[in-house]
Amino acid sequence: MFEQLYETTFLKSNPMYAFLMGLAFAIIGIFSAKIVFGSNPGLMSVAFTAILLIPSLNNLLSINEQSETREEKFSLRIIFNDHKDVFKIYTLAFLGIFTAYILFAIVWAQGFSLFYLQPQLEVACIPPSVCQGSLAGQAVLAGNAATSEAFSTFMKILINNFIVLIACLFLSFFYGAGSILFITWNASVWGSVFGYRIRESVTHSGHTWFPALYTTLLPVFPHMVTEAVSYFSAAIVGGVVSKAFLSEKFGSTGFKRVMDDAFIFFIVAVLLVVFAAFLEVYIFPFIYMLLM
Repeated sequence: MFEQLYETTFLKSNPMYAFLMGLAFAIIGIFSAKIVFGSNPGLMSVAFTAILLIPSLNNLLSINEQSETREEKFSLRIIFNDHKDVFKIYTLAFLGIFTAYILFAIVWAQGFSLFYLQPQLEVACIPPSVCQGSLAGQAVLAGNAATSEAFSTFMKILINNFIVLIACLFLSFFYGAGSILFITWNASVWGSVFGYRIRESVTHSGHTWFPALYTTLLPVFPHMVTEAVSYFSAAIVGGVVSKAFLSEKFGSTGFKRVMDDAFIFFIVAVLLVVFAAFLEVYIFPFIYMLLM
């Protein structure tokens, strides 16, 4: 129903509204899950949010595929121009969802957050007894980049993120914008964890809200956004190629144009995954220690 309130072309022309769309749909998803699935609202809030986003993003991918096939020549500048609005929409929708979960994790009391956002918080070993010493705990708590285990941690995070990248690609290919489920899940995890830690910092460390906010978010923001953009790239590749298989003749000029663009975007996605893992393991701990 909500996608009928605005045209997809309006969203493509005004991508800034994607932030409000992500924020609003996430809030609706959280409340819907709390009302309908009170015993397990954390996971279902992700599902509800993704369901609300999929129609608009499917339409967006269709428009994008059509613009690719109309191009008569091939260049990186044209590829970027064809996809920049989609990147903006995915990124801003992701940040809207991220913001919604941060706000709920901050506003809800600690006990409520531990229950309602349990699946998201457990990924980061909150409470610590859930997964002592796990990969997730290393990633969120700054890892061990200063030790001999740094490269091992880097490879584990890289492999884990590459699996998510491939999952985004295949989900988007077979379900259109279905990869938004993974993207929403990542936004909900990061938002829940950082919101919880901000509240914890204010409650137990005596920090005011603003210092707690920037010391928590600033160190992780570079690798979080880089990793998210790599998933967006894979999602766009899968979705656009899927539309091309349905609407273009196999082997036609338009089909080849889409496949060329898809190959370049997939290479970009892989490079971004590697760079994000590098930032997370080797850069994030130093920024974290500097701010603390």
